[in-house]
Amino acid sequence: MNDMMGKMRDLLKPWMKGTSPLEIRRAVLDDVESYVIAVGEGKRIFPHNRLRLHLLTPDPDERVRFEAVVREGWDLKREIAERLADRGCPVPAGFDVEVAFDEETHPRFGERRFYVEYLSQEAPAAPATAPAAGSAASATRPLLELTVLKGTATQRVYELEGPRVFLGRLEEVVDPDGRVRRRNDVAFLESGEINSTVSREHARIAWDGESGGYWLRAEQNASGTRIYRAGRTIDVSSNDRRGVRIQPGDEIYLGRACVKVTMQE
Repeated sequence: MNDMMGKMRDLLKPWMKGTSPLEIRRAVLDDVESYVIAVGEGKRIFPHNRLRLHLLTPDPDERVRFEAVVREGWDLKREIAERLADRGCPVPAGFDVEVAFDEETHPRFGERRFYVEYLSQEAPAAPATAPAAGSAASATRPLLELTVLKGTATQRVYELEGPRVFLGRLEEVVDPDGRVRRRNDVAFLESGEINSTVSREHARIAWDGESGGYWLRAEQNASGTRIYRAGRTIDVSSNDRRGVRIQPGDEIYLGRACVKVTMQE
């Protein structure tokens, strides 16, 4: 059974056995993400706060190249933290990543050029000081600015200060009896080919003071909700109650319509 699962993984994710720095980096991020644990009610945890990445570099010249890649091209601590945030998983206290270059192979490498040690260490206690202004503890909410890039809405640029933002087609959505079900803060027009791909109740953005961030959640029956970030697409499922944390520069797609995210303190 394990051999079969391994073969399926190799077919679906061929980069897991790749040898180039780009393939190894991608495989490491996928490997780390596989350790995220769902604990119920939309909550997820990552049970390790220290990772040690081992890279197999038996050739001295190759080791020099990989050291340069790790030093100049990779930022695994930040990238892993972003991957965890994408999954709605908080980064553990004291989280850190280190890289070791191994000259000799080891059974844990298997058929790959890397393996990751997942460690857990008690984080040092933080000094008891009053929370600084603008910190997550004080839950300072930045101004959310959404700029329409594709599609036609009632405005091109929306500046939103509230803790919750509704996105959809039409400013006001009513039920068959004419009663108001919802008012969209970002409202696409009824007409237009692109606008027709936006559901009337498509998505919402909500501020979470505990994490200090805005989270995008797809509404039930809304399809095609996703985020384009740094060259990759993140799907937002309506089954995920918490959603995906958004970042400045994100492009949010509602069907074929698109808005760009900016935040101002």
